[in-house]
Amino acid sequence: MARPKRNKKAALKHLIYLLPKWILIMVLCLGVCFAVLVETGIISTDSIVKLFDKPLFDSRIDADIPEEARDFCVYTLDVGQGDCIFIYADGKSILIDSGEKDYYSEVISFISKKGVKKLDYIIATHPHSDHIGGMSMIIDEFGADKIIVPKLPDEMVPASKCYESFLSSVKRKGSKLTAAKAGNTYNVAQINGKDVILTIVSPSDKAVFEDLNDYSVTVRLDYGNISWLFTGDLSKPGETALLENGMDIDVTALKVGHHGSTHSSSKEFLKAVTPKLCVISCGKDN
Repeated sequence: MARPKRNKKAALKHLIYLLPKWILIMVLCLGVCFAVLVETGIISTDSIVKLFDKPLFDSRIDADIPEEARDFCVYTLDVGQGDCIFIYADGKSILIDSGEKDYYSEVISFISKKGVKKLDYIIATHPHSDHIGGMSMIIDEFGADKIIVPKLPDEMVPASKCYESFLSSVKRKGSKLTAAKAGNTYNVAQINGKDVILTIVSPSDKAVFEDLNDYSVTVRLDYGNISWLFTGDLSKPGETALLENGMDIDVTALKVGHHGSTHSSSKEFLKAVTPKLCVISCGKDN
């Protein structure tokens, strides 16, 4: 009679039981020491990379994306302390924010390598430089069929140089701004019989906030069983208003609000979103 295969979990427990206790204690101590060194900054992830001469994360474009999945991709670009998301859907393109001005050439290069000549959608979530600092140059380079922005109260409209440059580029390209309105949907593309749909979920028309961040255009992106929520710099008051407006925000992936700030991502909000994947875009050592 064949002996039944030992359960892997049980086998691991048995192996640990057989090991001398001093080895287990030594391994545990080494792990704790390593964690403390990384947390205090004495050892950095960069030094580990140099030690093994291999990156911890593969940043090559499309490096590990299966061929059949390349028609629909969501990229979070590294723009330091800022936001920049590029979405590619069967030849259609969406850019959400641009990061600071210092990163505009890298963003333009990335988009150009995807074969994009003109952007289909630009969403400038709100007029802070870490979100629209490089948008002027990107609009000058590509233009866009539709540029979506939040409708701000007069007292919230900034007089910053980057915002003025943004408006000048929009005018120079002959484009018009579209005010974000909760509930508006855009059918971006259709891939293998499935629609790629962009939905504005926030802010609502009657929303009034004290902080410009809470006017961030928040959008949901759906393609089959994949769904994303992009929140700009939405903080807790904006999250509460979004929960109250009745929009469906239960998604599989979340671009975490306000760079992972403690002012965002309330327990109630995360419970409603239930993301399997979260992405935080922030600067090094933040």
